[in-house]
Amino acid sequence: MYLERKIISGKKYNYLKVSARHGSKVRTRTVAYIGKGSLTKDMLENALSTHRKKAEIVKSGLLEELKMEAKNLTENFLPKEQLARIGAIKKSFIKKLKEMDRKTKEDMLNDFLILYAYNTNAIEGNTLTLRDTELLLNKGITPQGKNLREINDHLNAKEAFKSVLTKNLSINHENIIKLHSILMKNIDERTGAYRTQNVRVFGAAFDTSPAKYVKADMDLVLKWYRKNKTRMHPLILAAAFHHKFERVHPFYDGNGRTGRLLLNLILWQSKYPPLIIPNAQRKRYYAALSSADKTELSKLQPQHKEIISLCYFSMLKTHNTVFGRWGSNP
Repeated sequence: MYLERKIISGKKYNYLKVSARHGSKVRTRTVAYIGKGSLTKDMLENALSTHRKKAEIVKSGLLEELKMEAKNLTENFLPKEQLARIGAIKKSFIKKLKEMDRKTKEDMLNDFLILYAYNTNAIEGNTLTLRDTELLLNKGITPQGKNLREINDHLNAKEAFKSVLTKNLSINHENIIKLHSILMKNIDERTGAYRTQNVRVFGAAFDTSPAKYVKADMDLVLKWYRKNKTRMHPLILAAAFHHKFERVHPFYDGNGRTGRLLLNLILWQSKYPPLIIPNAQRKRYYAALSSADKTELSKLQPQHKEIISLCYFSMLKTHNTVFGRWGSNP
């Protein structure tokens, strides 16, 4: 509880107020009006004592309001049964990481990395098969008849994801640019900064951010992320962030690969298992991204539901295909 003084028409009015916080959202409410003019120390202490119980009740009510709003926000995008399902997956994943010895944990994550590299690059047109990918990343055997770019796609994907898994990376301009640079190593020399020229995404219905606004739009996306990272469910946050990143399209090339990596960075930091968007679902994936193209960079809107739903089912499939097959059952 605290004192707030307002000056109205030159006169001083005194109010006792409380505030409550849930995640990044703060709300205040007046407990009592305690008169106008200056207050002595004794007058203030007496008012605080008189209204203390009421202040506790008001603050408790505020906190419940904030919690309910956050809950409703989540359930608008992830129904209760879906929340329970991915909650169980998270619990199982954390348990496996704690109980596994170092080598088994490395093997499990390497199993994931092979499938991840294959699918994330296949979405972009890479023609290496899953077997090619396994031989390249596990045994260093280069497939015959494939160009160097396709090989570097996979090598870079593995290196970049290992940075996600082993380094405590904040999501900011610097780290986004660094991860993009790893993904584009020996592929595209236009790294180390956001693009400074306009680009067009072939076949896309949306316009990417004009070059002169790329940094400002990425500022908006990162501000939205920071505001909501403790308020939104991590899967909702990660999926919507991915869409916003793709809308800006801050690089000349490698935006999809970077965006899917950042999606998983958000999940990993929240102790959720990373997910793979399957190449087999490429058309649905692009449609889900497109369905939110008219949304604002600074808001979560109903049109984001499709990409959130796709990420939910991708998490389930990744668990069933990879993580659920390792270690003991929950």
